[in-house]
Amino acid sequence: MQKKSINPTELNSLLKSSTALIVVDVRSEEEYKGQHIPFSINVPIEQIETKKSSLDFRKTIVTVCGNGGGRSERTADFIRENHDSNVFFLETGTFGWIENENKTAAQNNSLFKKLIQKGHLPNDTDDEKLKKSTLLIMAFPFAFAGLTWGALYFFSGLILPGLIPFGYGILSLISIGAFLLFKKFKFFRFSQIFLILLLPLLLQISLGGFMQSSSIILWALICPLAALTFYGAKKSIYWFAAFVLAVIAAFFINDYLPSYFNWHLSEKFINRFFLMNIIGISLIIYLLQYYFARTQAELKTSGEQKSLEIHEKSKEITDSINYARRIQQTMLADENLLKNNLSDYFILFKPKDIVSGDFYWATFKNDNFYLAVCDSTGHGVPGAFMSLLNISFLNEAINERNILIPNEICGYVRNKLITSISQDGGQDGMDGVLVSIDKGKKKLSFAAAHNAPILIRNNKLIEFEADKMPIGKGERTENFKHQVVDIEKGDTFYLYTDGYTDQFGGAKGKKFKYKQMKALLQSISNQSLAEQKKILDAIINNWKGDLEQTDDILVIGFKI
Repeated sequence: MQKKSINPTELNSLLKSSTALIVVDVRSEEEYKGQHIPFSINVPIEQIETKKSSLDFRKTIVTVCGNGGGRSERTADFIRENHDSNVFFLETGTFGWIENENKTAAQNNSLFKKLIQKGHLPNDTDDEKLKKSTLLIMAFPFAFAGLTWGALYFFSGLILPGLIPFGYGILSLISIGAFLLFKKFKFFRFSQIFLILLLPLLLQISLGGFMQSSSIILWALICPLAALTFYGAKKSIYWFAAFVLAVIAAFFINDYLPSYFNWHLSEKFINRFFLMNIIGISLIIYLLQYYFARTQAELKTSGEQKSLEIHEKSKEITDSINYARRIQQTMLADENLLKNNLSDYFILFKPKDIVSGDFYWATFKNDNFYLAVCDSTGHGVPGAFMSLLNISFLNEAINERNILIPNEICGYVRNKLITSISQDGGQDGMDGVLVSIDKGKKKLSFAAAHNAPILIRNNKLIEFEADKMPIGKGERTENFKHQVVDIEKGDTFYLYTDGYTDQFGGAKGKKFKYKQMKALLQSISNQSLAEQKKILDAIINNWKGDLEQTDDILVIGFKI
């Protein structure tokens, strides 16, 4: 049985050639409701992998998710391996199929689309493109209506009245041509709306007044409505005022029109034109608003689709990072290893992001227990990659190269980092502490890069020096110091990275700082280590308040 990827075109071909085909959307029910392929069914990936779905796996199955990402292919692999079924996964997913369908539909209307998009500029917003296209759609029928109207007047012997709409049609086409050629939308917008305002007034005068013209002045109502659409609410007020003035002017002029403007039109002729006016103005206003509203709805749908695509991509990235977190956690110090070698301890580990650049790692070699608490360059995904690299080099140094002295281990890791990732001038690496505990000899040896351990013995705080250089490429290249401490029962050691002390907060939004942390550790040292962890966590959370966490936080305390 086979598993392969297919594109939207191939999926459509499969649907036409085979009735025994099931399209399965493996996203969650909530995601599926947002947008999906119409003929797909929703079976979340969790149901398939836990074998709780009622799918007929004897049929050919196509799996999809939002963007055709990992969930779709993962499901396809599972079905092929566990159900011996032909299975495909859609490369571009639900959103790709929908986009392909939209493109196919658009090709059928390409000539119209190309025409109304002629006036678009590359940097136009969607709203600007919509306004330009809508005005073009309005201008063309108005121009042809003017030419047709003029021809009807000519046919009826009304030469002077016919010249007005016919001339309007010519001027409107010139305005359209100039816009398509020079892309000057401001002139195009003004000329079209001004002509619409002026045409009915001139026609009403030339035909002999309100009655004779069948109230053709009503066509001018399109002027303020168009201004509202293409200028916006504020400027449309001026166009509406112009419309009102035009109507008032037409009203007063009506009583003073010369007698030669009286064309003695029949009542039948006037009634027919009145009907044309009512239907024409209503139809054009409706079509104008219909296109504008429909296109806005399409833009909204397109925006929602993009939002769904972003959400889907974000979820897939988050799922991947969560999976990376599980991998990273398996590389951290094993809980059983810690319990077997430390009589009592706590770990306060608060990554800034899902994955962390801070890490704690342990191993046991030749009767010595090794514990590293380190801060890799960066945090989040870059920091997590660095932490895995640093852990692998520590493991290589101790367990493969049999390097057992902490300062020599740090030197080995530094050289590996420099030769592997610092050739281009980068200074990636880590700060931290590596301790080695020899219970038989009652000694703790360590190497410290920027961060030194803290020892509290009999309620007294003892500080140690750290080398002011990273485990990685830096300005200093001398060997790390090898430091040894005689340990006593009841000693409590604290290893930490700089995330706790660098956290901004408090009343003034300042850093917590080392001095305050050391005083805090000394003040709570008589508490159990479990209680100490709670206190440290509560205090840093209270200090942070509503501010963002600055960095990964890692503090480990253990008692001899």
